[in-house]
Amino acid sequence: MNSLLKTTIKLFLLALCFPVVLVAQNNNQAQLANQFFKSGAFQKASEIYTGLYKTHKSPNYYQGLLDCYLELDKIEEAEKLIKKHSKKQTKNTSLLVDYAHIYTLKGETKKAAKKFKELLSQLNENDHLVSVTANRLYKFEYFDYAIKAYEIGLLNPSKSKYSFQIARIYGQLGNISLMYENYLELITYNKQYLQSVKNTLNRTINNEPENENNLLLKGLLLKKVQETGNENLADLLIWLFIQEKNFSAAFDQEKAMDQKLDSDQKKVFILASICRKNKAFDVAKDCYAYIIDLGTESTYYLDAQLAILTVNKELLETKSKVLKEEWQLLAQEYITSFLSLGKTSYTILLIRDLAQIQAFRLHDLKNASATITEALAILSASDEDLAQCKLVYADILLLQNEVWDAILYYSQVDKAYKHDVLGHEAKFRRAKISYYQGDFDWAQAQLDVLKKSTAKLIANNAMKLSLLIQDNLNMDTTTVTMELFAHADLLIYQNKLDQAYNTLDSIIIHYPGHSLLDEALYRQYEIKMQQDKKTDASELLDQIISFFSFDILADDAKFAQAHLQEYYFNNTTLALELYQDIITNHQDSFFLSESRKHFRELSKE
Repeated sequence: MNSLLKTTIKLFLLALCFPVVLVAQNNNQAQLANQFFKSGAFQKASEIYTGLYKTHKSPNYYQGLLDCYLELDKIEEAEKLIKKHSKKQTKNTSLLVDYAHIYTLKGETKKAAKKFKELLSQLNENDHLVSVTANRLYKFEYFDYAIKAYEIGLLNPSKSKYSFQIARIYGQLGNISLMYENYLELITYNKQYLQSVKNTLNRTINNEPENENNLLLKGLLLKKVQETGNENLADLLIWLFIQEKNFSAAFDQEKAMDQKLDSDQKKVFILASICRKNKAFDVAKDCYAYIIDLGTESTYYLDAQLAILTVNKELLETKSKVLKEEWQLLAQEYITSFLSLGKTSYTILLIRDLAQIQAFRLHDLKNASATITEALAILSASDEDLAQCKLVYADILLLQNEVWDAILYYSQVDKAYKHDVLGHEAKFRRAKISYYQGDFDWAQAQLDVLKKSTAKLIANNAMKLSLLIQDNLNMDTTTVTMELFAHADLLIYQNKLDQAYNTLDSIIIHYPGHSLLDEALYRQYEIKMQQDKKTDASELLDQIISFFSFDILADDAKFAQAHLQEYYFNNTTLALELYQDIITNHQDSFFLSESRKHFRELSKE
């Protein structure tokens, strides 16, 4: 009995394992068939799927075999397969699509039309079949019927997501208007699709307001926003204005929605930041002014007060010509704001900015030093904010020629933020002091490290200074010429422009064959520009263009001269020649794209 029982149990366990083994074998075969199909071996794939379908009438095996027949153009076999499979799948709308497709391929259009009609009828009775059926229609490129299927689904309010698929199909058909209509219909009631729609629309528009698609989308949005006041549509309209860089229109729309919805000005504040990044400072100021006018009831009232000062500073920094009086007025705005905002950890970076204005724009080192000292005394400030203030304090010490104290503060920040951008900035400024002092080997070692900085600006600046040292240091047996040039750079930093100019002159006079000559002339040009002596500046550029036409600064000089001729001397003929010269002879120039842009604009005049 014991032996018989053991044998029975073994047979029972074997019977249980057999289906599992069979399933595993079928899966392996199916994977092999799929690989054959993907590689284009349709006949081999069909043979495997035929065997699988005989043993198990799975929809997946049916689908695989049908696809093989269609690829092999075996229409009759495909039709027989559909008929066989449909006997057990009487309510499968996908099979109606397969029938219609086969009849279409055979040219039996009436039979195909009948199946399509039957299909749509079944979908009206059961909208749960819409998605799978529409996908099937889409696969066989029956786009019109796929749209009809999705439209049946849209009769159910909970299925408004089908507008996305409809829009996609209209896009493929080239019907941009209906594509836009459906996307707008979708986001009217489904905010969760807003970003997806933006991503899709971004591929159909550009930053040109008069582009055909831009005009079409803008027209639809303006009309619908006016009719419905829908927040999602307004959001999309504002997004479109931003893509076109029409920030003024974006602000008008954002302000209108903020007032209508009685919002908290968050979106207006975000728009202001976008404007600042795009240097649309006037619109950014309008955004902040709108928030400030609402008073303390606005969540962003204090933030806007702080930000508008920074925007005013950024605006002056980007202007080609700024009067000293403008910087004085801005400094007074800062000082006045502290009367209401106070000098706290909240405003410490504004205090830092004021010190920079006083030091580098007004050259008032006494007040600059007092201002930054006040910032450093705010012990409740974060370590990072205090470190930023230390950098400015070190900058001011260097302006006052207190070199060793400046090195001390730069080194403190470098040590505290060794692997941070702030630390990299401190290291770069410390390296520049070594450069100013003529310690070129130590400076070069630090610059080599900074070339790998994750901060692109720091890495680029380090590379530029490193190349200057590397290209010009070994011209002589001594470093005298390079030391003179570095000292001139320090004098320029300290705003001792006449002394710097004379130092550079000594290089030009006493070392006429040195590789630094074009650099010296370019520095003198920059000094004359700072002194607003544009005729002198232009003459210096002419010398670089005439005598160093193929050296590293030639394209810089040509572009700078073209700019002067275009904007200050109104000599468009010469400006055009210089832009053309850069386009023709300096294909790798940083100024190439800008030169092409200016050339096109001037050529139209």
